[in-house]
Amino acid sequence: MPEHEENARTNRPRTTDPDASAGWETEYAAQHVDHAIATDGGTTTRLPSAGDRVRDRDSDDGDELVVVETHADTEARECWLDALDAPVAEVNSAYDAAAPVVEAAYVEDVSETLDGWRTVEDLRDAVSFGALSLYTFPADRLTRVPGGAWR
Repeated sequence: MPEHEENARTNRPRTTDPDASAGWETEYAAQHVDHAIATDGGTTTRLPSAGDRVRDRDSDDGDELVVVETHADTEARECWLDALDAPVAEVNSAYDAAAPVVEAAYVEDVSETLDGWRTVEDLRDAVSFGALSLYTFPADRLTRVPGGAWR
């Protein structure tokens, strides 16, 4: 089995805006979230934490997602999307290929699938049973919703 098949991930194809990632490092640094990583340039970047609500910068309709996992040690160029047969960075070429990846579920999907969910662990359980899909993004494609967090 190829190495990329060990961690199967899904994602929806989305269009990208080449200027959408401008200022993402500054934005996350100002949000005081839990995870900090050093990017290629040595800049410390803050990432969303599990339970944070985020928006996809490429979404025209403002769909919200809830972060289920943040992989600070996995770069977008290293994370394979089986459903698209490509790494995250390739299908998100307008974003930093060295950015860490974030797995999130669309809040609409969560609401339709899980009645009364209360914690991120509930979401992880639903994913493990195949009831809910996670979508994988480079961190700079997402923007945190102010004041939006579930734990």
